[in-house]
Parts: sequence; C-alpha cells; structure tokens
Amino acid sequence: MDFVIGIIAFLFMLSMIVVIHELGHMLAAKHFGVYCEEFSVGMGPALYQKKGKETIYSLRAIPIGGYVKMVGENDGSDSDLELEKIPRERWLNHQSTWKQIVIMAAGVCMNFVLAAVLYIGISMAQGYVVEDPLPIVDEVVENSAAQKAGLQSGDQIVQVVHGSETIHPKTLYEVTEFLQFNKGDSIFTIEREGKTFDLAITPDLDEENQIATLGIYAKSQVRKIAWHESFGAGLKNMWDGTTSIFRSLAQLVKGKGFENLSGPVGILNVTQKSTQLGFLSYLSLFALISLNIGIFNLLPIPALDGGRILILALERIFNRKINEQLIENIILGSFILLFGIFIFATYNDIARLL
Repeated sequence: MDFVIGIIAFLFMLSMIVVIHELGHMLAAKHFGVYCEEFSVGMGPALYQKKGKETIYSLRAIPIGGYVKMVGENDGSDSDLELEKIPRERWLNHQSTWKQIVIMAAGVCMNFVLAAVLYIGISMAQGYVVEDPLPIVDEVVENSAAQKAGLQSGDQIVQVVHGSETIHPKTLYEVTEFLQFNKGDSIFTIEREGKTFDLAITPDLDEENQIATLGIYAKSQVRKIAWHESFGAGLKNMWDGTTSIFRSLAQLVKGKGFENLSGPVGILNVTQKSTQLGFLSYLSLFALISLNIGIFNLLPIPALDGGRILILALERIFNRKINEQLIENIILGSFILLFGIFIFATYNDIARLL
C-alpha cells in the first residue's frame, strides 16, 4: 500500500510542478497577445477537451507533466494550415525580444512561486523553526569515523580541508554537504577547551545511499514563531535550498558529485520515504523539487528555457538572427546530452537500490 501511495504522490508532484511551469508560460504569452492553441494536463491521448475563447484545454491519459502549444514557438514553422490564419503579430517569434524572454522565464518564475508558497505554508503549519545546528559535537556515535579519529562531545569544527578545498563551517550542515563532494581523507581543525589541533578523518560511506557520514550529532534550537513570521522563515528555507542547489551545481562543474545524481527512480524512492514521514515532509520535498526544476530550467542549455533565453539575448546583442539550422542542431545535441545525463542518473538510482 505504501508503494502505491508513493507512486501516486510522485506522479502528482511531478505533474503539478510541470503543469504550473507551463501555466506560467501560457499566462505570460496570453498577456502579450500570443495565440495559445492548446494547454494540456498530462500527455498522450486526450480524455477530455474543452474549447475556451481560443485555447483548447485538454486532459490527457498519461498523468505526467503537460504542455502549452504557442503559435510560432518552433521558429514560426508551424505547419497547420488553420494556424496560418492567425495574424503574425500574435506569433511567439514575432514578439519583441524582451517579451519572448519574459514568456520563456515565466515558467521558471512559477516554479519559484510554488516553492515559496509551499515553504511558507510548511512554516505556518509547524508554528516553529529549527535553527541550523552549530558545528559543535554534542554526541559521537559508537564505532563511527568520528569516534575512531578521537572526536569528543564539546569539540567545535573550525575548518575542514580536502585537497585544495577548504571550508570554515558556520553550521554542521555545511560540513555534511562538503563531505558529500569531497569523499575520503579530510583534515579537521578542532577547537577543544581553548586549544586548537588537527585530526585526519576518513568519513564512513553509507553504501545504500552513497553518502559520507561522520557519526556525530549536534544540538538544534527550536523556536516558536507567530503566523506572520512564517513568511520570513519560509523564504529563508527557500533561500537555503537555492544556495545549496547552486553549490551542488558548482561542484558538478568541477567534476565532483556525479555519483550523487538522481533521476526519476531516485526521486520516486525519496517520495515514498517522505510520504511515510508525514504530509509536511512530502510538501517539503515537493517544494525542493519545484526549486530544482526551476533552477535546472535556467541553465544555458539550448533545449531548456535558459538556453532559449541565451539565444534570444545573443541575437539581440549581435542584432542578427542565428542560423535556424545551427540552432536546431545545437538543440538536438543538448537533448542528447540531457538524455545521457538522465540515463546516467537512472543508472545511479538503480545501482543504489541494488
């Protein structure tokens, strides 16, 4: 039963995130007068369709994602003769550059709005915030890497060095995140009773989840908040999630952390676990995935919104259209790249499960 609930929660989450993303594109497009032929919830064969003033609203059989079909989206090459009757000034590619950029960016903005609403709602429902734990050891797990290295309760982690990478952590989360991208021996600078010294520690590797663990706990302070403080607390959580995603992207650019990439299988697995922990845990994952998808779509990859925005900006800067065949080839190449990443991430997910 838990598996079925997890599947439903997973499909609902991804579908809502994609549909809201596409809704952002459509609302911005309609605001500028672009003709939107169809807005679909789901993919595949249509189960139900209703014609609005000019847009067809569809519910389709496969409950994954959705799309909005705008005239002129494919460089004005739409082949449907009926669409030729639409005035050119209502075609997407006949809009001014800044309007096209706003339309392309609107989907990402909606993902950020969704994440913000969820984070604020979670903070409001909880009625309290948990302060990030300081990098001070409260408890050491028996037979862990920390105990073997000699860490004790009360020790403060002042610095962690791994090769050329160095951090001066303000929270224990920063230490944990650093270790995920820098597995193996690290030098920890420890402050104990006013004295500072170095310890070489090799974190343990959780084989099932492929994460590095030290084996220490730190205290977190819990603080009650009024309902109006939920807005600030929620947005802070969103900011923390955003900066964490960008730090992870920076590590990937350096060639680190590819073994931590997850695809749909991994997200499904995490979704199942989150539903078992409760509704707020599921909503927290919902917000984080929406944030991830929004940021991912901003990457300057031609197949994504960020790439299309980059192409529009370059055309504006150089005041000339980029060769359409070249753009098509670049987009095709980026699709192949994304598909390769998808396959690799799925392989990681399956390997972790096995």
